[in-house]
Amino acid sequence: MPAATVSVGPVTVTYVHEDPTSGYALLEWEAPPGAASPPVHVHHRTDEGFYVLSGAYRFLVDGNTIDGPAGSHVLVRAGSPHTFWNAAGVPARCLIILTPPEFAQYFRELSLGLADAKTDEDSIEVRRRLSARFDIEVVGPPIKP
Repeated sequence: MPAATVSVGPVTVTYVHEDPTSGYALLEWEAPPGAASPPVHVHHRTDEGFYVLSGAYRFLVDGNTIDGPAGSHVLVRAGSPHTFWNAAGVPARCLIILTPPEFAQYFRELSLGLADAKTDEDSIEVRRRLSARFDIEVVGPPIKP
């Protein structure tokens, strides 16, 4: 079965592995140069690991900036405010592992909600509504590279 892919703004999210009984989900995140980060956010129950495949990402984790060239790994533990963005002048790809896997569905629903959003306020409301159902608390604005 081919992997499902959704768009979240300019970012492409591909579901590489998702089986609720396996204990994790594996996603591929591809961001073009100049794309804003997700809003700074916290997962209270979900650990999130990033492995940079190509290009480079920059991570903000607990107020610290971490450069992530291809081949690097960054682990964000539950409870840590964080975000990440493409820090290269070329498209950047990373794998994201989520454990437990329930948060992965968020990107499908966010993609659908953002497709219907007409204004920035609509986009914020979509995120707010989904935050109430998924393990995500927005604590700061996106970072625009």
